[in-house]
Amino acid sequence: MFAVVVDVDYVGKQQLKNLLKQFGNGVQLRPTYLVSSGKGVHLYYFLQEPVQLYRNREEVLAELKEALIRRLWNDTSSIRPDSPDIIGIYQGFRCVGSQSKLGVDFPVKAYKLSENRYTLEDIKASIPSCKVDLAPLYEKPRRKSTVTLEEAKELYPEWYEKRIVQGEPKQKSKKQGGTWVCNEALYEWWKRKITQEVKAGGRYFSIMALCSYGLKCGISEQKIRRDAYAFLDHLESLTEDEDNHFSREDVKDALRALKGDRKRLSTIASREWIEDNTKVTIPANKRNYRKQEAHLYLARRKKRI
Repeated sequence: MFAVVVDVDYVGKQQLKNLLKQFGNGVQLRPTYLVSSGKGVHLYYFLQEPVQLYRNREEVLAELKEALIRRLWNDTSSIRPDSPDIIGIYQGFRCVGSQSKLGVDFPVKAYKLSENRYTLEDIKASIPSCKVDLAPLYEKPRRKSTVTLEEAKELYPEWYEKRIVQGEPKQKSKKQGGTWVCNEALYEWWKRKITQEVKAGGRYFSIMALCSYGLKCGISEQKIRRDAYAFLDHLESLTEDEDNHFSREDVKDALRALKGDRKRLSTIASREWIEDNTKVTIPANKRNYRKQEAHLYLARRKKRI
C-alpha cells in the first residue's frame, strides 16, 4: 500500500472551501493530492514507505482508514455528514483523466496540495482520541510450519489419518477455490435484502456483495450476472440525487469483482464489510452469539474467582 486514500462525497463549493481552510490551518491533515471526482473529492495521503499487505495487517489498516474517514467526512466537509462511505483499503477510485459521473465535460482532475509523505503513526496522530492499535503492523507474518510428516504423524494423529492415510482434500470445494460452500438460501436471502433494505449509497456494494454471496453458495457466474442486471431498475428508482443515478455501467463495474481473485472476494467480504458498505444490518448467526455468550460467562467467572 503506497497511500491511504479517503473519499469524501457530496462536497459543494462551501464544503470544499472549508476543507481547504482546514488543511491550511492544521485542523485536518493536509493530503499530498486532492482529486476532484465529480461531486466529491479523493484525498491521497502518500506514505513515506510502502506497507506490505500481509493478511495479519489488513484489519488494522482498515480500522485506521475508517477512523480517518470519520475524521474527514463531517458536517463542514459534506452536505450529507451522516452518510460516510466506510470503504476498505482495497477500494479502487476513478482514474485521474477519466470521465466523472458528471459527464465527458467534467474529467477527474488532481491537484497537488503538498510534498508531504506520512507514516501510519502520523495519520493516527492527526485523529483525536484514535484508539487503533498499530502494534500488529510490526508483527512478523507467520511462517510455514517446519514440522516434518513423521513428526506430524505423532503430533496430529487425527489430521494424519484423514489427510495422509484417507487422502481427504485440504479444501472444502475445488469449485469454490477452497472456500466453504454455503446453502443457496443465503444467496436468495441477500437478493431479498437488496429489494427491501439497500438504499442510495450502498447500491454499488450491494452488487459486489451479491457476487460474494454467489461465490460462497456455488452460484454460476451467468446467474449472478443475470440477477445483478435484474436489480438495475429497482436500484435506479432509489436515486435521491440527480447527479448520482445508478446505471448499467455501475452494475457492469461492480460485476468486475467476478474477474478477480474469487477466493479472496468470497472471504474478504465479511459480514462487517458488507454492513459498512451497504448500510444493511446483518445480525450475527446463532453460533457467533453462543461464542460471545461463552466469552462473557468466562470473563464473569474469572472476576468472581
